[in-house]
Amino acid sequence: MSVRRKFIQFAIAVNESIFFYPKLKKFYSLHFKNKPLTVIDVGVNKGQSIDFFLGISKTLTVFGFEPNRKLYKKLLQKYTASPEIKLFNKGISNQKGMLTFHENVMDETSTFEELNYDSEYLHKKAKVLGVKAEDIIVNSYEVEVTTLKDFLKNKNIFFDVVKIDVEGHELSALQGLFAYDKEDVSYPIQFIQLESHNDNMYLNTQNNKAEIAALLAKNGFAIEKEIKHGFGDFSEIIYKNTRL
Repeated sequence: MSVRRKFIQFAIAVNESIFFYPKLKKFYSLHFKNKPLTVIDVGVNKGQSIDFFLGISKTLTVFGFEPNRKLYKKLLQKYTASPEIKLFNKGISNQKGMLTFHENVMDETSTFEELNYDSEYLHKKAKVLGVKAEDIIVNSYEVEVTTLKDFLKNKNIFFDVVKIDVEGHELSALQGLFAYDKEDVSYPIQFIQLESHNDNMYLNTQNNKAEIAALLAKNGFAIEKEIKHGFGDFSEIIYKNTRL
């Protein structure tokens, strides 16, 4: 990785630690401070969210999904002494099978979605990273995916938080959770935390925010908190289960 991109990642991490994570910690501490906490982490990346939730509760159980092969190997090493952190080299989508995963020059933005090369935001981002837009993807390969519905099947576990950060694939991940015909199903989940972007970097995601909001409302989840990141035009939206 170039020195330029390493510096950008460092600057983002510092920015997050100052402007974003304290607000997120304030919210979750109201509910879970020093209490046992069970989390599904969809899009583990380098373990940022796992480390964050460890700061909320020392009695933490995590089921984490990370499709990036290189990051998954590093995560296994990082949490090798933590059997309560269970990691899967899989993606989460709206169906079981195989999907093409695109590794980007900044692994934080790797995705199952196709890039929109007409996006002005994409070209600005590429310029900041010092690459051409067509060079943002550095590798693509097939990855096994499953659904949250299948993952929850036959598990007698209540999940305090399901965090989904999958770079434009959030709607598909939720569709794979809410895959029931009945509309009065009560899900064993207290909060769903989603990353929400306001750009058009990916194809076929322009109406996702409205569809996501409608899907969550239909299944009993209402917005509880929105926390803006310290950089970029995106936020974390936390939905609460109103059927509990």
